Amino acid sequence: MAARSQANIGELVELRELAPGSLNSLLKEEIAVWRRDLRWNFHSSAALVRKFADEQTLGGHALVSGRDVLGYAYTVAENGKGLVGDLFVRESFQSVEAENRLLAACVDSLAKTRGITRIESQILLLEHPRRMPVAYDEHLKLHERQFMHCSLQPWPAWASGPSARRLDLDTWHDRYRDDAARMLSDAYDGHVDGHINDQYRSVAGARQFLTNIVEYPGCGRFDEGASWLAWSRDTGRLVGACLASRVADDVGHITQVCVAPGMRGRGVGYELMIHSMRAMAETGCTLCTLTVTSANQGAIDLYQRMGFALRRRFAAMVWDGFSTPKHRFFF
Repeated sequence: MAARSQANIGELVELRELAPGSLNSLLKEEIAVWRRDLRWNFHSSAALVRKFADEQTLGGHALVSGRDVLGYAYTVAENGKGLVGDLFVRESFQSVEAENRLLAACVDSLAKTRGITRIESQILLLEHPRRMPVAYDEHLKLHERQFMHCSLQPWPAWASGPSARRLDLDTWHDRYRDDAARMLSDAYDGHVDGHINDQYRSVAGARQFLTNIVEYPGCGRFDEGASWLAWSRDTGRLVGACLASRVADDVGHITQVCVAPGMRGRGVGYELMIHSMRAMAETGCTLCTLTVTSANQGAIDLYQRMGFALRRRFAAMVWDGFSTPKHRFFF
């Protein structure tokens, strides 16, 4: 199939220029694709996008042809960092060119926002997750990630390992948030995922990361009953966490598996995942999903032993080390 020209993939406009209701048809298609390809219910996320787009307060861009919106991407900027939160193009118009125009426009607008020095994005439905000639390409680093899934029915034949006898486990409670933030920050010191998400690099950032998981529906509805923490009986220290959310009525998602550095390789993550996934199954989940960075081979090996299979690959994109030209600012 011949590549589409820029003229054939619509006019690039800012989301704030769209009339209320303009994204309705596009979001309806995106909801269907999320359910078909990932088994996730995208309704709540789509509702938030629709709300802020209709209020004309959502940053980002759209590809428009006449009255039809062919694709969109939205952005968020805060605390010196920009995020490209989502990007979706109608299946009949998907191409490297269409996705690249949206992504480049979002990166360029964020890079020109005062105070932004870093941009992050992990877009599950990006159909062409490879190096593209986007804006500020010299600052771009790509990290391949994998979306994996595991059937929970029938219940897999998992047995607790010997580590279970040396651990105290409990489900999530907000009183554990500060301890979990400290443990998470320690666990990701020097880890590849710390290069992908800078919130992992400090206790304050990790605390914000946990707040985002627990209080906001970006990765589904937080599931306290399927989120487990582990303490060492020898030291009394928090040594692991497996946090989960519900992304559809019958699908659970592991949003975070984290083990303290000194406890890795002792079955802590495995034990926590068994507890989380059993809780999912007991409340109606038939499938569990998770994402993992391809460079984290140890984690992938564990997930595969537990029955997880690759469903799709996607890219974590990070633009770092740039500053906004001073001449862009007027006082």
